[in-house]
Formats: sequence, structure tokens, C-alpha cells
Amino acid sequence: MSLEHVLNYLKRKHLENPSFSYAVENEDNGGNVIWADPTCRSNYTHFGDTLVFDTTYMRNNQVPFAALTGFNHHGHPLLFGCALVLNQSQSSFAWLFHSWLQAMSAPHPPPSITLEPDPVIHLAASQVFPQARLRFSLRLIMEKLAHVFQSHPGFQSEFLSCVTETETVSDFEGAWDSVLRRHCLEENHWIQSIYNVRQQWVPVFIKDTFFGELSSENSFFHGFVDGSTTMEMIMAQCEEAVNSWRVKELRADYESTNSTPVLKTASPTEKQVAGVYTRAAFLKFQEEFVEISANPVNKMSDSTYRVGKFGQGHTVEFESLEEVKANCSCRMFEYSGIVCRHILAVFSARNVFTLPSRYLLRRWTKEAKSSSEFSNSSCQESLTVCYDNLRQEATKYVEEGAKSIQIYKAAVVALDEAAKKVAAASSKTRGGATNGDSYQSDETQETANGMYHPLQCQGEKERTILELTAELERTGQRCEAYRANLLSILRDMEEHKFQLSLKVQNARLSLKE
Repeated sequence: MSLEHVLNYLKRKHLENPSFSYAVENEDNGGNVIWADPTCRSNYTHFGDTLVFDTTYMRNNQVPFAALTGFNHHGHPLLFGCALVLNQSQSSFAWLFHSWLQAMSAPHPPPSITLEPDPVIHLAASQVFPQARLRFSLRLIMEKLAHVFQSHPGFQSEFLSCVTETETVSDFEGAWDSVLRRHCLEENHWIQSIYNVRQQWVPVFIKDTFFGELSSENSFFHGFVDGSTTMEMIMAQCEEAVNSWRVKELRADYESTNSTPVLKTASPTEKQVAGVYTRAAFLKFQEEFVEISANPVNKMSDSTYRVGKFGQGHTVEFESLEEVKANCSCRMFEYSGIVCRHILAVFSARNVFTLPSRYLLRRWTKEAKSSSEFSNSSCQESLTVCYDNLRQEATKYVEEGAKSIQIYKAAVVALDEAAKKVAAASSKTRGGATNGDSYQSDETQETANGMYHPLQCQGEKERTILELTAELERTGQRCEAYRANLLSILRDMEEHKFQLSLKVQNARLSLKE
């Protein structure tokens, strides 16, 4: 697929849905391309606390494709945007990051970003995101060391232990020197180069920053884009990956809402967290919670505790004057958003049996995507944001309303009432806009591509054109909402079909027995 065909595809998507945005850098000379749909912006609204710029496919498979992703409340990778990287200069990467940030319509850039260990990408990201904490991907570093691991048996496990298990900077420095001497790799230039930027990737240097990983499943396009993927397949594979992860998210939402995880203790703390966290986040918390008994607490002073066996362990600073809070030297909470076993052990020792709210991150809860965070001010700032928010709420409404005939009938009645109220409000708005000799907006109207154009409409022709254009956009938005709702219903039907097939299979097995 040539760049021209890619652009035609993106233009068609934009015509189908005006909130689908894309940008091209120097179209005549084959510059980079970035695109994002309304769901990408909605994803970023909820989970834009960390960003992964994934260039795995571009480097390993010779496919000029990159993804901008994050993590949702189930720990699944989440799509924020896609790009074709046809120009790998620093200025082009900077353009790509800047264009993506504009497409997100977000007031704040991501506070942390994971990148390929490439100086050009690093410099571009530093330029566009000067306040962000940049981290090099350990997975990509490991891939680049694959040939060294093969030629030096035992080095891989020792390297990983040195990087991921050391708790202090001095411990890391000592372990690093020891491992390299043992395998005679002190003169390896690439290993020396990554050591020189150790502050950008070794956990002990960056564990005070949130990066949001619950598991190693952190590649959105794994299994969809690989060495056999061609340019002709990119767009289709993107849509397939989006649909696949959407189904996984719906299933995870259902499991988190409709099933109760098995508790391993009688503690009210474990029960409290099980009630608010998603299943995946709770299981990660539970891994820490059950280790309390294996981590004895030794009081060092009125506010300092040492947690661990045989004098080894971590230092926890505890405070309970105005509010209960604690900080641990392992920094697990700061890095992952899940409170560590060391703090939990101190809480238990101090008879704190309800986890303070500061240790229950909203982004790991079942309500992480609820609409309570959307304010009227955000809609006043951007009509596109309003559309995205309404579309998401409508999709959830349809998913719930299609679960049974009874719920469906109630939903139809409620929807009919809502439609009447919206129509009445719309009529009042149109009436107010058409009174007088000329039509004029408050200041500007936001068009679907994110650009702002002053509306200085004068006379009947200009007013008619404006009204027809607005009606065309509203029709396009309604079509997109209907399309999304229909897709959701079809997925629910597929899930229902899958569950029925399981029941049939179980029934057949029972008969055989």
C-alpha cells in the first residue's frame, strides 16, 4: 500500500467520522503520518498518566509502523494513536509527538514516557515533553543484547538480577561491575553505552515515577503486526487489534463487576480492595497482601520501621498525625500504583485495617472510566471532547440495555424521553441562533480536524451554509454512534453464542458420564 493509498484510507475514515483525526508531515515528500480516532482520545482522558511509544515493529520487522499506547484499569495495553514513520530525523519525531498531543485535545502531556533506547527519539521526546520522565524500554534493551546472551551462558539471568533486583544505587553499581568482570564484558561498547544512560532505564533510578505496568503483556499489536506484515496489511491489522482488545476489555469489565475474587484472608483490608479494584489490579494487590506474614516488622523509631527477614528488607516511614500515610524505600506504589507488602505489614502492625484512599488509585478501580470526571468546562473548551464523552456514555448504555428483553424495553422508554429533551434543547438553540439580522457564534467553532476558524457569517447565504454544515456534522456523528452501538450489540451476541456453546458442550459431557 503506497502512502497515497494510506492517505486515501485516512481521508475516508475522517469523512465517515469527523472526529477521526490524522495529520501528515510534508505530504508531497513522504513525511510521517499520525492518526487517532475518538476512542483513542477517550482512552487518553482516562489513562493518560503514562505513555509508551512502541517502535518494536519498525525496528525488528522493517515495517514503518509505530504505536502510542498506555494501560487501562485491567492492565491491558490501550491505544492512544498510530503512526507511519517514514522519516526518522529528530525534527520529524518531534513533529509526530507534537501532532499526537494536539490530536488528544488534552490539557496535560503524559508525565512518564517509555521509549526505544535511541538518542534521536529521546531528544525529540525531550523537546516536546520537557516535564515528562523518560524511560528506555528494558524489553528492547534485552532484545539488543540477544547476541551477547547467546555467546555468554549465564549472563542473561545475572544481568536481569542485577538490573531488576537491586534495591539501592550502590547495590546496582557493585552488581553491575561484578557481572561484567565475570563475563569479561567490560570493553563491550554497547553495554557501556547503556550503562552511561542507566538513569533512563534501570528501575532503581526511576522507581519513584509511575509507569503503570501490571504485567508483561504491554504490546498492543503483539500477534497482529510482525515480520510478515506488509504495508498493504497495516490498516486491516490495526482494526483487528482494536476490536480484539475491545472485546477483552468488555469481558474484563464484566468479570470485575459480576464476579467476586476469592479472598485469602479474613482481613477487612483485602475485602475493601476487592470491592473497588478491577480483578487484575486486585490480584496484583493480593500478591503483596498475602506476604505480610513473611515480612516481620521491626520498629526503629517512633515513625521508622524496618520490614523484612534477618535484617534485610526495606525502610517504611509511617505517619498518623493528620492522616495515615506511609512511604517505603522499595517505591513500588510510586512505580506501579499498587501498595507494597512492606507498607501493608506496617499498617497491620499499627492496626490500620482500612486502606487509606490515597493508596487506592482511581485508575485501577472499576469506576476508572465513569463520567464523573467530565466537567462542563471541558465541554466548553472542546465540542469534540463533548462528542467523545457522549459517544462513550451512549455505548455503555446500549451494552447494558441489550442484556435482556426487560432491560431493553426499559432502556427504549428512557431513551425516548431523553430524545425528547435533547430535541427541545436543540430547538431552543437553533431558535436563538437564527434570531436577528445575522448569525454569529460565541467566538469560534471547533471543526472536526481540531483547527479553529472564526465565524464571521453575514447574510442569508452564509447562514444557510453554516446550518447545512452543522447538520451534516451532526448526521455523521449520529451515524458513528449507531455504528458503534451496533458493533457492541453484535459482540454481545457473539459472547452469548460462545456461552451457549459452552453450556451445550457441558451438557453433552454430562450425558456421556
